[in-house]
Amino acid sequence: MALHRLSFRLRQTVTHVRTLHTTKCRQQQESVAVESEPEPFSVFRTRENDPAIQCEKNIGQYYTLPSAHIRTVFPHGLPWRYQQQMKTFNEACIMVRQPALEVMSYLKKTDYSKPVMRYVMYGGRGSGKTMSLCHTVHYCYTQGWLVLHLSDAFRWVKNCKELLPSSFNTSRFDQPLQATEWLRNFKITNEPFLSKIKTKQRYVWTKREFTEEGSLLGQLVDQGISRVKSSSDVVGAVMKELKLQSGQPESNFRLAVAVDGVNALWGRSTIKKEDKSTVDPDELTLVHNMRKLIKNDWTGGAIITTVAQNGSLYMSKSAYLPQELLGEKGFDYMDPFIPVSVANYSEKEFESCYLYYMDHQWLQHPQCRTEEGKKELVFLSNRNPKGQRPLSASTGCCMGVHISLNELSGNVRVCVRILQGRMALSLPPAVLLILVYLTTRVTLSAGSNKCVARNFGHDSVVCECNATYCDSVGSASLPPPGQFSSYLSSMAGSRLEPDPGRVQVNSSGAGLRLTIVPYQKYQKIRGFGGAMTDAAAVNILSLSAAAQDQLLRQYFSSEGIGYSVVRVPIASCDFSTRLYTYADTPGDYNLHNFSLALEDTNMKIPLLQKAQAMSPRPLSLLASAWSAPAWMKTNGALIGKGSLKGRPGGKEYKTWAQYYIRFLEEYAKYNLTFWAVTTGNEPSAGMMTNYSFQALGFKPEEQRDWVALDLGPALHASSFPSTHVLILDDNRVLLPHWAKVVLSDIHAGRYIHGVAVHWYMDKLIPAEISLGATHHLYPEYYLFGTEACAGWSPLDRGVKLGSWARAEQYAHDILEDLNHYVVGWTDWNLALDQTGGPNWVKNFVDSPVIVDAKRDVFYKQPTFYSMAHFSKFLWEGSQRVGVSASHKTDLEYSAFIRPDGSVVLIVLNRSSSVIQFDVWDPAVGFITSTAPAHSLLTLAWNTH
Repeated sequence: MALHRLSFRLRQTVTHVRTLHTTKCRQQQESVAVESEPEPFSVFRTRENDPAIQCEKNIGQYYTLPSAHIRTVFPHGLPWRYQQQMKTFNEACIMVRQPALEVMSYLKKTDYSKPVMRYVMYGGRGSGKTMSLCHTVHYCYTQGWLVLHLSDAFRWVKNCKELLPSSFNTSRFDQPLQATEWLRNFKITNEPFLSKIKTKQRYVWTKREFTEEGSLLGQLVDQGISRVKSSSDVVGAVMKELKLQSGQPESNFRLAVAVDGVNALWGRSTIKKEDKSTVDPDELTLVHNMRKLIKNDWTGGAIITTVAQNGSLYMSKSAYLPQELLGEKGFDYMDPFIPVSVANYSEKEFESCYLYYMDHQWLQHPQCRTEEGKKELVFLSNRNPKGQRPLSASTGCCMGVHISLNELSGNVRVCVRILQGRMALSLPPAVLLILVYLTTRVTLSAGSNKCVARNFGHDSVVCECNATYCDSVGSASLPPPGQFSSYLSSMAGSRLEPDPGRVQVNSSGAGLRLTIVPYQKYQKIRGFGGAMTDAAAVNILSLSAAAQDQLLRQYFSSEGIGYSVVRVPIASCDFSTRLYTYADTPGDYNLHNFSLALEDTNMKIPLLQKAQAMSPRPLSLLASAWSAPAWMKTNGALIGKGSLKGRPGGKEYKTWAQYYIRFLEEYAKYNLTFWAVTTGNEPSAGMMTNYSFQALGFKPEEQRDWVALDLGPALHASSFPSTHVLILDDNRVLLPHWAKVVLSDIHAGRYIHGVAVHWYMDKLIPAEISLGATHHLYPEYYLFGTEACAGWSPLDRGVKLGSWARAEQYAHDILEDLNHYVVGWTDWNLALDQTGGPNWVKNFVDSPVIVDAKRDVFYKQPTFYSMAHFSKFLWEGSQRVGVSASHKTDLEYSAFIRPDGSVVLIVLNRSSSVIQFDVWDPAVGFITSTAPAHSLLTLAWNTH
């Protein structure tokens, strides 16, 4: 779950709730472990049928709902496929899954005197969002909440049999049949409350019909049921009353508002007016009333929603993120909210579902009961809950389709044979689509492309890519339980070479043992990436269109190395071809002449949009400014020693803050929103006489006061209040002093989220003294690496094609940072030419990708693969855990548990010796591996 969209106060609340939830679940699990033997993996049911006492130990198990609860809590019915399953099995069981438990844990610890929190469950099509919502609704019902449930918001914007002009608002339309149906269901679910709650207002329906103040809520509901014409307005009155009374001292109820497919409230309707034009959702009374209810301006309850693909008619079928499905208008309305991811079944959940179907004889063909048949189910369904049910029901995968999976040199060859055409044709259309999609996908990715190595005379090689070919390791999916994946890059020429292996019960006897310590938990990863400078854009665009796409795919696609962070300079920096800002008109304190440069609109923005389209997740954009316009500075120039005129709170400082806001606004017009901004690139540089390129000097005291008086309030009052602010953006040698000055001030600290650091001069100060000390002093602020590059030192300058030593520098620094609480690491230019430019001041350096425009090729440096060992495997949310060595070693290492529970261990060997070692993970066993001389290894395995 991401907190970046929450206000500072809500972020603190959620963090506290999460801590309590984790502690409580751990205590319950430890208690169970002491009292009894662990339940076997194959046990797919739990006796804990009360959602209130379910915990993480129950994940993947089914619990049984009483039939009375089904009739009362879900009178509108459950998803069609689930209802068919209930009828077939003659019971109602819901699987306990993490998303529902997560929301329930928050509900248990929420302060209900504060404004309601909104939860948005999201995930791929058919991942189980609706059932997770139903599980949460059932919890609320069993805890005595009043439940206001809209089971499918899309039904309110679909074709309706009767559409009437509203008698109360001529610009709206009523849907009396839908309104009446909803009121009947609401009455069934909340019968006990209808005779207790009394209305606070008087409602007039016609000249002769009205509901007096003080009437029972049941009378108001009956008015809408018996008088269909006024039903839409009665729905609004019921919602208004509950919103008014929830959380009041005299009220004796909590209100759970649950909306499945909330994004339909901002989608496109299919309802037609008499003139055949389409009704906008804004014009529907029911939609209008529901939008008002899910606004977080009331107390005493919670708003729990899902976003659904069928509720967003204008999005692609692959869209699943809240910002994609809600659209800009819906997202702004729902912001802030707590996103809750609903993924496909985990290994354990799939096994549980499989056994549940086996137990109910739904898998009748003998082939389906074999391990091979189960593997086919996994393959065809991709563990998608919606896809698995019809597959299992039809037994088509075992009767009509045979899948053979042969592993050869780490490459999976997939052969799909339709043995019985008639059986294949009997499969549900969705299953056939899954089969065709997966067959195509696996066939195309079968056999990862190998590096086309070129040696330019340094200690290793580069990999050459062109418009039609580039090496790739593929999606790097996890191996099955009992196995592990190993990826090796080395000075000898290996580049992310996969080498699967088996987990062993006993140690190999290697002298060195690395032990995973999962209960020692540290920071969570945000991401890895590089900078889209003017120079990077120039070089990428110098290639043909196909080669451009190839380069961007290498960085941002799931087949590439998974970059999720992009740093974007605000106006020019040294890696530009000229000096410029966005407001070069002297005295323009209101920024009337502010405008982006052609470098933005013609180069960086189109490339960022392409990168975002290729990425499987939203990119975290990070903005940094090098210099304010010259007329705002004490030295009247973009370069050299100079700071802002005046003092914080003055007009220059306020204009500089608004300059940031204008930048964010202009990029937002291109659907590019920024996760964070820094307070300025290397403020110490602007305090140096004769500094050679763009800089803006700040002392820590000035930066503190500028954030407190100008930048923080400006962001808070803008359309980007959730944008993170990172201070320093300079070398770690300035820590912890800089942090002490800025973060100790409560007025500045409330606007700040983290501390940005660069890698230059890291050798001058140990990480523990700088990074470690800062974390221990201010653990609530994260540390983030925002710039690094090789070839910057006068002793080792410029591009070195094939330098493995520089790859080791990268890996060593990343590991050192990660082991000292840093949550992300950003490289400098995404691409440069063979001289290390362009750079207007000739400050040439190296880059992970070097472009040769004349040949329409680019070279992936060893540093590219060094980055890949981290960025491809450490997903956002991965948490560093303890790892200890049995004795002193030349290996450098760090271990992480990813959000799906899998473990990643990254090992660097900078020595000239081959080092054998064992990894001991108490959850799975022993892994035996070897680190060749001058190599980098990433090991990954599943713990389920």
